[in-house]
Amino acid sequence: MSKKTFKLSEISNFLDGKLVGSSSLKISEISSLKDATKESVSFFYNKKFLKDLKNTSAGAILVSKDFKDYCNTNYIVVSNVHAAYAKLTQLFFDDKRKNLSHDQSHKFSENKDIQIGKNVFIGENVKLGKGVRINSGCFIGDYSIIGNNTYLHPNVCIYPLTVIGRNNIIHANSVIGSDGLGFAKKNDSWEKIEHLGHVELKDDVEIGAACTIDRASLGVTLIDKGVKLDNQVHIAHNCSIGKNTMIGAKTAIAGSTIIGDDCLIGGGCGIVDNIKVENNVRINPMTYLTKSIKKSGIYSGGSIVLEHAKWLKHITIQKKQFDDWYREN
Repeated sequence: MSKKTFKLSEISNFLDGKLVGSSSLKISEISSLKDATKESVSFFYNKKFLKDLKNTSAGAILVSKDFKDYCNTNYIVVSNVHAAYAKLTQLFFDDKRKNLSHDQSHKFSENKDIQIGKNVFIGENVKLGKGVRINSGCFIGDYSIIGNNTYLHPNVCIYPLTVIGRNNIIHANSVIGSDGLGFAKKNDSWEKIEHLGHVELKDDVEIGAACTIDRASLGVTLIDKGVKLDNQVHIAHNCSIGKNTMIGAKTAIAGSTIIGDDCLIGGGCGIVDNIKVENNVRINPMTYLTKSIKKSGIYSGGSIVLEHAKWLKHITIQKKQFDDWYREN
C-alpha cells in the first residue's frame, strides 16, 4: 500500500500548531521517538521518554512549549500533544481500509494446495501459502499474508495487513489485528487514535479460541516463534511476546509491554502497559503485574480469600514486602 506524504507546513496547519524549522520537509509516516527517521514525525508527551526525545532521529516532533528546548530537530508546538497525535493519525490513515472489500476467495478455489471451507471471505491482495486450510466462516482482510501449512478454525477474523507465518494454528472465534484501546482526551470528549500498524505472528504459533490480538498503533504487535496462547487471552497494541512463551487462559497484557523468551504466564493474570519481563520468567496464576521483572525466576501475586478487613491488612504488608524487594533488585 502506498504511503501518504505531507509537507511539514501542511501538518502544522492541520494541527493548528506553531512550526519551528523547515516548512518544506516531506513527512511520510508517524513513528515512535525510538523508531523515527528523517521522514517521520514523532511526538512527546510523557517525561519518562525524555531520553528518547533528546536522541531521536525524527524529522519533526510534536511537543508542548514546556519541552521544545529539548528538541534537536524541527518541531511543532501544540497545546495538547496526545490529542494532536490522535488527530494526525487520522490524516495518515488510509481511508480505503474503511471501505468494504470485494471477496476474492474464488481465486483460490481451484488451488489444490489450499483448502477453503464454506462462507469464507478473502480480501484483495491476500497471499496464501501452500497447505493453508481455512475453515467455514473465516474473514481474511486485504493485504494479509498467511504462511505455509497454517490452519484456521471456524470464524477466525484476520484484519487487513496481518502477517501470519508457517505452521500456525488459530482456533475458533479469535480476532487478529483489531484496533487497540487508543483514544486521547480532548476537552470533554475522546479523539480516536487510528491504528496505523499491524500484527505479525511468526512460525509455529498456536492461538487458542476467542483470543484477541490488537494491531499496533504504530509499527508492529509481535507474537514470536513458538508462542502458545490458551483460550481468551488478550494481547494489546504494540506488545511483543518472546519466543516459546506460553500464556494461560484469560490473561490480559496491556499495550507496549514486552514479554521475554521462554516465559510461562499462568491463567487470569493482569499485566500493565509499558513494562518489560525478562527471559525465563514464570508468573503464577492470578498475578497482577505492575512493574518490570528484571531477573529470571518464579513470581506470584495472587491473594488468598479473606474477610475484607483482614485482606486490607494482608495486602498492605504484602505491598511493603514487594516494594522492599523491588528496591533491592
